[in-house]
Amino acid sequence: MSKRREDMIVNTEVKGNLARLLATENLKVEHRKVSTACFDVQNRVLILPIWKRASATVYDLLVGHEVGHALYTPSVDFGTAPKDFVNVLEDARIEKMMKRTYPGLRKSFFEGYRELWDQDFFGVKDSDPSDLPLIDRINLYFKGNPGMPFSDDEKVWVTLASNTNTFEEVVALAEELYAYAKAKQEEKEDIQLPPQSEGSGDTPDEYDISSGSETVEEEKEWPTESDPEKDHRADRRAGDADLDTPSYTGGGEICDETQSLTDAALQEALEDLVDDDAKEWVYLDLPKVKLENYVVSWKEIHQKFNLFYNGRSFPSKEHHDYYFKNLEFTFNKCDQYKNSAQKSVNYLVKQFEMKKSADQYARAATSRTGVLDTNKLHTYRYNEDIFKKVTVMPDGKNHGLIMLLDWSGSMGQVLMDTLKQTYNLVWFCRKVGIPFRVYAFQSGFSPLKGVNQETAVDNNLLISEDFRLLEFFSSKMNAKQLDRQMQFVWAQSYDQTHYTSHHSIPEFGLGGTPLAEATICMREAVKQMKAVDKVQKVNVVALTDGEANPMGFVTTYPEGYYREGEKRGEYLCHNRNKVFILRDPVTGYSRRLKTSPYLTTKEIVSFYKEITDYNWIGIRLCTKAEMNRCLSQLDLNPDDYSKQWSKERFVTIDDESGFSKQFFMPNQYIGNGTEDIDVKQKKEVATKAELTRAFKKHMGSKMTNKTILNAFIEQIA
Repeated sequence: MSKRREDMIVNTEVKGNLARLLATENLKVEHRKVSTACFDVQNRVLILPIWKRASATVYDLLVGHEVGHALYTPSVDFGTAPKDFVNVLEDARIEKMMKRTYPGLRKSFFEGYRELWDQDFFGVKDSDPSDLPLIDRINLYFKGNPGMPFSDDEKVWVTLASNTNTFEEVVALAEELYAYAKAKQEEKEDIQLPPQSEGSGDTPDEYDISSGSETVEEEKEWPTESDPEKDHRADRRAGDADLDTPSYTGGGEICDETQSLTDAALQEALEDLVDDDAKEWVYLDLPKVKLENYVVSWKEIHQKFNLFYNGRSFPSKEHHDYYFKNLEFTFNKCDQYKNSAQKSVNYLVKQFEMKKSADQYARAATSRTGVLDTNKLHTYRYNEDIFKKVTVMPDGKNHGLIMLLDWSGSMGQVLMDTLKQTYNLVWFCRKVGIPFRVYAFQSGFSPLKGVNQETAVDNNLLISEDFRLLEFFSSKMNAKQLDRQMQFVWAQSYDQTHYTSHHSIPEFGLGGTPLAEATICMREAVKQMKAVDKVQKVNVVALTDGEANPMGFVTTYPEGYYREGEKRGEYLCHNRNKVFILRDPVTGYSRRLKTSPYLTTKEIVSFYKEITDYNWIGIRLCTKAEMNRCLSQLDLNPDDYSKQWSKERFVTIDDESGFSKQFFMPNQYIGNGTEDIDVKQKKEVATKAELTRAFKKHMGSKMTNKTILNAFIEQIA
């Protein structure tokens, strides 16, 4: 798509938001491939054309004008009044009311109509205003041309038009003005008629159109094929004036007083302004989410894990002992990590408390009490500050934390490291008393799989039926339940990355990356957390190793198709001939979506960041090469971040990725900062070089982990 057309789409989108704001009511504004603007009264939808070359000023004029019709023009019959007369008078009324309500539009109307006048949108640029019908002069007068000539009798009609307050008054005035114009037109026609000869019907020579000399001379006055540029009518106009012809006819064709030439010309010019080659605009709404339809509660998961791992039957005691020996081995791995991670967790707690205290101190307010400080009273000659002061420490907001854990197949290589980082945050929340939820987002590999025919709504973002939020952990669990659940989830994850004899539950296996669907559900999840845990501020943390699945939307199979009328899902990225606008029915916020599958996460997260008040934090696990590719797709220069990656082993960016803060972290050793030094040696005794490499690697991962934790605490303290 060209840059100019892209800018036009953005401009149109912005003006659509302007129209909605001007309307001051629950009104939808849609740009469609239509010739003229209209208003759907039943559905309260203002439909605007997609204009191709309208300037910002003209756009403001057109939007303000159409909003005026949407607000003030009822959908009723005009009666016997002609449509063009009603249009002219109603335009004057609604624009007067829009200027009165929004004074800032006065300039837009004035400059917009001046631009339309300069471009001859009314079709009368070279005409003498005195020759125009009264209804056209009234039209041009109210559309920015106060110099229109009116007789004393005609000024009465201008005053009446300017004083209309209701649509009923407009219709009544249109009928009266039309009757006046009709009488005037009949008078003009009577004056213009040539005198009729009496007698035998012979025609005088001067009126004989068959006499050759006069006919030839008349024909030469008009352009011919041999001389197409020559117009001899000017020579004729330069001759003697036709004093017998009234001046308002212009000496030419009679202007019909009962029709508005300017109104018809304007409507035709606006139709030509429409972009016939524009892409189809599709307006999508956020779906209504019932969280219980997608969340598998921690209680249900705990029961299934317990039944799977502890409810088996065995053919012999040997099989029983062998199985539980292997299961205990995996559980012990989890317990060992818990013990090793306490230093990192305590470090998190310490940094959090320090940051929170410093922030509260910075926000402390000191004020005078009006009570004299006796210890300073002796300094009254040179010190004005002799009053006691009080320092008020504002209460910090109660925080909550929701973690979204990527449960996709590509996470296999980094799943255990990611789980360790998640456990660190869970233990941190437990120690400082922050309510938390940990959801693993899971689905099949195709987000279009399964569309609920009963609940799916056309032009809603799609949440496929196989999407799930697995609530692995919650602050509502007691210590014993949490420890056991951590062992279960560790065993589930360990089996998906290593071979074990205890296996894992297929129901909780890895699949696609429905991060977009998880994001859609977060508004309701945060709402419930605030209600249950009485928190004021919620941080949503997404841990993932890749881009979200492409977004889909609900549509219906067309007429004539063998599955006609059935709901189905379509990818946004597969409809390059369409422009998608996403709307939030709750706040009214709308914005165009970029449909590139590589920008799915940014598009959906940034949209929700605009309509919610909570903090969005992204943790992207990747290699440096993958990070560079992501930065390039976000129109960022990877070279600008290379130094930070080399020095600190991670990169942070603000807003550009959609998140309030996003961390790009190496997909190895992110949870190992507190473990023992791992020495890779070839012989029985390690060499000095081998010890040095192991120590540097250990310290590097340890410092990296602490640096990341510090940056993370900055966001949630």
